[in-house]
Amino acid sequence: MISLALTQIEGWEAARGLFVDSSGTALLTGFAMVALFIAVILLFWVFYTYRRSEHHLNLKIAELSVINIKQKQQITKLTDTNEKLRQENTELYRKQVEVLETVKEGNPSVESSRN
Repeated sequence: MISLALTQIEGWEAARGLFVDSSGTALLTGFAMVALFIAVILLFWVFYTYRRSEHHLNLKIAELSVINIKQKQQITKLTDTNEKLRQENTELYRKQVEVLETVKEGNPSVESSRN
């Protein structure tokens, strides 16, 4: 190990020199502190923006989910209505065929009911 043999006066001057900054060092330290402060503010701003956009997206997803559920319910109702109309159409067609067959056979009761 190499040690520097300093007199007491040189030791005090060296120790005092650690706390006395030159103008260049003080300026550099000031810029570093300002840069660090700006970086911390930007970091908080980024986190805030991210959280706000994430919250906005979650609300939008919830809204779209509700809309999707309502649309599925409407589709189910329309499907049921379509099935009922299809059954009514089939029943009307069946009755029409029966009437035509009856007329074709010459049943007078159907012909008189039509007049």
